[in-house]
Amino acid sequence: MGLVAMSVGAVVAMAVTAATTVGQADRRQPAAVAVAVTTTSSTTTVVALPEPPILEEPTVSTMPPAPEPPVEVSLEGVVPAVRRGVAVLDRRTGREVFAEQPDQPFPAASVIKLLIALDALERHAASPSAVADMLSTSDDDIANRLWRQAIPRTWAARLGLAGLTPAPDPNKWGDTLMTAHDVIAIYQHVLDSPQADVIIDALAAATPLGADGFDQTFGIPDAVEDHRWAVKQGWACCYGGLRALNTTGLVDDRYVVAVLTEQPRSTGYAEAGKAVTALVAALTPLFDPV
Repeated sequence: MGLVAMSVGAVVAMAVTAATTVGQADRRQPAAVAVAVTTTSSTTTVVALPEPPILEEPTVSTMPPAPEPPVEVSLEGVVPAVRRGVAVLDRRTGREVFAEQPDQPFPAASVIKLLIALDALERHAASPSAVADMLSTSDDDIANRLWRQAIPRTWAARLGLAGLTPAPDPNKWGDTLMTAHDVIAIYQHVLDSPQADVIIDALAAATPLGADGFDQTFGIPDAVEDHRWAVKQGWACCYGGLRALNTTGLVDDRYVVAVLTEQPRSTGYAEAGKAVTALVAALTPLFDPV
């Protein structure tokens, strides 16, 4: 009948030997290494059972998501008479998505209040509410109290602000020069700092009129429509005989925007503000990526 009569111990020993030999030969092939043993009073029947196949581990894709395609914008032909320095950073990708003359210096005007705020909060020289009022209403009186002549050089060295230059009169903080790239670097520092909540909340609460009655809605607020914004605006006249008008801030908590401009003194503030708004409006396709 093809059956082998032997002791159960001998059968088990043979099965183990077979399993070891087959496993050494090819660990990926099925092998008859398991046994079923049936014992009667006179004989022992051995039936070989196939080893189950080894299953492959499922393949998991580690490919990163496809990057968003770049959006092309241009300021060519947009208020060409206006001297400007512009930069836009996408915080999500870490890429600068637009730049035009980003390393040209311009009078900071009230944009320098970002550094005044950082300095005052770090030194506990003013309450968070006072700093927030200075920023949201662009209050010059509070800025005058908190200003230190060391601020431009101290923060330029600390943040690597290559274009930040103290004003000829160190008490005229609005005449401090800075570039669009300097502004972007300041915002990046603010966003990573313990003072971020105080400063960014104040910028998001910027009032329509500044403490001096100036219309603060030019530039980013007027141009971005339904997008969320947080801004620090700046206006001054007349460093070098020119009128400075700056709009800087965050759009949708994602884009850091800096638009610094100089326009002839003969250009009124209302007209100058419309020119700055036109520049930001030309950038808005960046804020609606495909």
